[in-house]
Amino acid sequence: MTGLYQEVMQKAEQYFAQGLNCAQAVALSNLELLGEPTDGISRLAAGFGHGMNAGCTCGALSGGVLAIGCVLADVQAKGFDKRVVKAAAELHRRFVQEFGSTCCRTLRKKLSPLKNARCKQITAVTAAITLELLQDSVKNNHRLSV
Repeated sequence: MTGLYQEVMQKAEQYFAQGLNCAQAVALSNLELLGEPTDGISRLAAGFGHGMNAGCTCGALSGGVLAIGCVLADVQAKGFDKRVVKAAAELHRRFVQEFGSTCCRTLRKKLSPLKNARCKQITAVTAAITLELLQDSVKNNHRLSV
């Protein structure tokens, strides 16, 4: 894994350790590393942690999709943006491949019984996958310089 992926993983872990939820940590770590605006992101992602506080879709996955939308969506985006949809679907696919499920409740039961250990790992890995997908999507777009 390259330095950028290690950096985004460490940043996501640090945010998680500081009390941010998994969605906030994934979104913020990616946006900061890519030099994107982060104003309001913590507030937008606040309700996505702990499976939207219902045990459903993992907040780390939701935070990755939020970061993808922030980076790839056209400013005038309405409805579906093809690059966002493609990257979000690939993040979902890779998340399932890596962890076996997108359900927070299932992941909590399946992985380490220690909440911080399992969620920190999922958060860090999802941040790295998100970064990889974002870099792939913007390779030919000079908007970002990573």
